[in-house]
Amino acid sequence: MKKNHFLNVGIIQLELSESAADNLYRLEDALDRLMLSYHKPELVVGVETIMPGYKDTIPGILTDYLGSLAKKYGIYFIPGTLSERDESLPKGKQYNTAVVFNPKGELIGKYRKTAPWYPAEDVTMPRNKDDGYLVFDIPEKDTKVGVQICYDINFPEVSRNLTLMGAEVLVKLTMDPEELYKINDHFHISRAVENQAYLICTNATGQFMENSLYGHSMIVSPEGDKLWEASQTPCICTKTIDLSLVRRCREYGTMFMDHYLKHLRDFNLSRLYNDNIEEAPLYNNLGESPKNSDEYQKIINDEFGLIGYEANKSDFVFKSSAKQVNEYINNKKK
Repeated sequence: MKKNHFLNVGIIQLELSESAADNLYRLEDALDRLMLSYHKPELVVGVETIMPGYKDTIPGILTDYLGSLAKKYGIYFIPGTLSERDESLPKGKQYNTAVVFNPKGELIGKYRKTAPWYPAEDVTMPRNKDDGYLVFDIPEKDTKVGVQICYDINFPEVSRNLTLMGAEVLVKLTMDPEELYKINDHFHISRAVENQAYLICTNATGQFMENSLYGHSMIVSPEGDKLWEASQTPCICTKTIDLSLVRRCREYGTMFMDHYLKHLRDFNLSRLYNDNIEEAPLYNNLGESPKNSDEYQKIINDEFGLIGYEANKSDFVFKSSAKQVNEYINNKKK
């Protein structure tokens, strides 16, 4: 295959349900529809938490099935994030893990979220340092793609590490609520510009548990231009990005002016408080972060007073079981 510097990126902005089996059906249906187009994607990206309430090992039954979808269409596939079960974790805990498949359907990488969104994501453990970041190759395009998950984007160190590992495209999988749309909009543009990279952000839609998910998946260029942005409804889309723009910005400067990555090396700005951040004066009078919803609500109530603080909590359960998911997979294999 002749190499070129164009990459067709397919985005599945999924309407999330609390039923993992329903989400799996919606994901596969959206992928089938996406591949009907004459403008076919080469890399397809889903959203965060596509299988709520369903935990599995990675690799496992679910990743085997998702890999078969990548193989069916011969694409690079990041279907979304999964709840990863691992015997090393404390009881009731999990990883929020993104998985990547190549066109042969092989699992070529997984990435455990660095920065879980505490206190809401209290059952999720952050990745171990030994797990590392995930940057994978698309050799047909002579490029590398870095993967991060939702709240990771709020910490520029994550995107920067992916960039320093060679990523020219930064992918962010998300299921963010309505309240965060405007502030996140700035993060997406900033991460693309400061790393002279494409930023592909996917976000789910729909009413999921207590949140209205805002959608607005987008692709941002290395120069900070929004090449495409979705609305708040479920959608699929394929856009072509020109990877030569990344190389031009990095070699000759963004807008032929600013040499961010070259100057990062020249000025040696990578160390945070001389690698001793715990000793920074900022933290002398800054309290600990709440690790779960109960801690958060107690802090707010103690400081400001919270109407309804003593009210009964909702008894919420997810709508599908592991049995239903496995039945779906087995039926599709027949």
